[in-house]
Amino acid sequence: MQRWRHAGDRKNFGDWLVLTIDIQMDEAGLQAACEQLIAATSDMEKFLDLGNGKQSSDYKIIFRHGDTIVHERAFFHEGVKFAALRSLISQYVSNVNHESNTWQDEYHPRGSYAIAELVLADQNYIPQFAQLLFNWDMGHETYHYRLIDKLFEKYGYTEQTLFLLAARVCADGQHSGENVLRALYRHGFKRQIVLEDFVSVALAILPDPESAWQLREFARIYAGEDKAQYAQVTEIFLNALRKDKKFAAVLDEVQDSFAEDYDEHQLMEVAGFLADETLGDWNEGLDEALVESTDLSKLLPLEAT
Repeated sequence: MQRWRHAGDRKNFGDWLVLTIDIQMDEAGLQAACEQLIAATSDMEKFLDLGNGKQSSDYKIIFRHGDTIVHERAFFHEGVKFAALRSLISQYVSNVNHESNTWQDEYHPRGSYAIAELVLADQNYIPQFAQLLFNWDMGHETYHYRLIDKLFEKYGYTEQTLFLLAARVCADGQHSGENVLRALYRHGFKRQIVLEDFVSVALAILPDPESAWQLREFARIYAGEDKAQYAQVTEIFLNALRKDKKFAAVLDEVQDSFAEDYDEHQLMEVAGFLADETLGDWNEGLDEALVESTDLSKLLPLEAT
């Protein structure tokens, strides 16, 4: 394993950190590489130290199998096939996300390649992914919307995807509404979801009481153009808020927010949105940086690890 400083040649980006790891593609070799990753990222300040008095803002990992370069996503795709390695990959994701709003490159929050393959292989890691939505900059989504939709499609309505749906609502983001709409109407969640369960999970993971108004968007999408149903959903949500003392200070404000939406705004036209939407390939965004290559001639060696 070797750390390198790559001389920056991208506009608005300085030098960045490159980690190279020589691997074997069997289970033992992949496990050894995962353990090296965990060791390297256990201290992120040290990991991102470029040796010139500066910290790298992003990083790239290059896995080498002999003369073949193995992309991160391909490495983790192989790694998650072995159940014993999944907890190691999960630990790596935790290591690189100990701070908020961190990016690995222009397109991907840290650990994106790893967590994407992990949740596609095992839905028990969906809660970890869901919690990352509160950590990442969801105002600048790339692949997130499509991956979340793929998870709803793949696993259907489960305890884990209910948690993801609640996190998607509470963490907001550019495409939160679209994800909720597709979960409810494309993937059948509306026929199965118990609203009391949903609001219980949502209130437990809200980052702060002031964010409770975000439940309004879910209510609008759930009810569609049915105002009577909107009123029913509103009452279920407000009853849950009334029972939890931590929301006492914001209850009137949230209640007014729901009432304003009911009285003054047209509720979402679900059928029209579904007719007009185009989702595209779910891999779009996640694979966007695969076309980038690292100029190995610009790698300046740091200390071997």
